[in-house]
Amino acid sequence: MLIFFVLSSCIEILDDITFNKDGSGTFRYTLNLSSSQVKINSILALDSLDGKKVPSLEDIQERFVFFSEYLASQEGIYNVQIDTNYSKHIYKVKCDFTNVFALQSGFQNSFQATIKQLETEEMSYDWIRWNGNVIIRKVPDIDKMSLPSFKSEDTDLLKKGNYTSITRFENLIDSCDNPNANLSKNHKAVMLRKSIFDVINNHQVMDNIIYVDSTGK
Repeated sequence: MLIFFVLSSCIEILDDITFNKDGSGTFRYTLNLSSSQVKINSILALDSLDGKKVPSLEDIQERFVFFSEYLASQEGIYNVQIDTNYSKHIYKVKCDFTNVFALQSGFQNSFQATIKQLETEEMSYDWIRWNGNVIIRKVPDIDKMSLPSFKSEDTDLLKKGNYTSITRFENLIDSCDNPNANLSKNHKAVMLRKSIFDVINNHQVMDNIIYVDSTGK
């Protein structure tokens, strides 16, 4: 999925995690580039951009197939579903997990295996921790990816794109640390949304610690 930061500017990202009381759950991730589909298609017709090889649509399709198969083979990951719309460039991943360790390691292994041919710095995948009543959520440091420098017109589009993170629980949420996060009316979900521009320049804006009532309410 890294390649799409190279190919496009206006990006909508949604990551949505639902936790069961036993620590298992469901993870959904959506990358929506439909507002940039004309630009993406024009770039895909090129051989290279800013000195970087541009993958063909067939290459991208092969990577998604590889990623889904690799993810499905990871311990503690099951019911993997990949939904791809290559004409509008909307890509969705959904899976169930037995615990957060399985979720984190499964995606780390699959992501690294899929993009191992790309030149990137070592990235931290310590993006989620959960001990039963406290969850720590982060997003990867996008700045460490091999990204080209963005032009001024791209910057404006990046500010229009959003990264939305949603965390849902069966139990009630007591509080969360990020002041920009919104708690749902039923106190069982937290949403945090920032522009892609903000996330690229400071991924810590998405950091959040959520405190959940462990009494079973």
